[in-house]
Amino acid sequence: MLAVAILVGCNGQWAPNSGGGGGGQGRNKPRATEDEVRQQFEKLMSAFAHRDIAAIEGMMSSNAAFIDAQAGAGVFAWADARPLLEQAFARGAYQLSNDASYRIGVNRDMGWIATVYHVRIPTKNGLEQSDGAVSVLFQKTPDGYKVQMFHISRFAPPGAATTETKPASKPAKK
Repeated sequence: MLAVAILVGCNGQWAPNSGGGGGGQGRNKPRATEDEVRQQFEKLMSAFAHRDIAAIEGMMSSNAAFIDAQAGAGVFAWADARPLLEQAFARGAYQLSNDASYRIGVNRDMGWIATVYHVRIPTKNGLEQSDGAVSVLFQKTPDGYKVQMFHISRFAPPGAATTETKPASKPAKK
């Protein structure tokens, strides 16, 4: 049995092609916890609130998917999203907070969080409100948590008109 384990290279980790849906997330890799995911999310949101590109970049994996309508329409790799985010940050001051009612999940070394964010933009007439949803997928690595996917979307402004579709009219009977 030992010879088979040595030949196969069993070292206590899941194989990248394991049939158990593990995707290479091994038994010996660090496990994510809800509390750690919450802390990492707060750190990330603080970096966004302070427009701290260096801190955000330090939390992003090199192949992170970035979806942020404010930065630009599309799904971007972090390298492509960074200059768009810098442009968005340069537009002016804003206040950022998020709802404390999180939805958090963890599975092995992956953790996700989803909640509502609140942006207040100072204008000459007071604060303009812009709220939306944010979700982040983190992976716990030996070097700490890294963002694998960041998604933010804006809710329609209060009182915004919505488009309704009317059912097609039926042809008149003869």
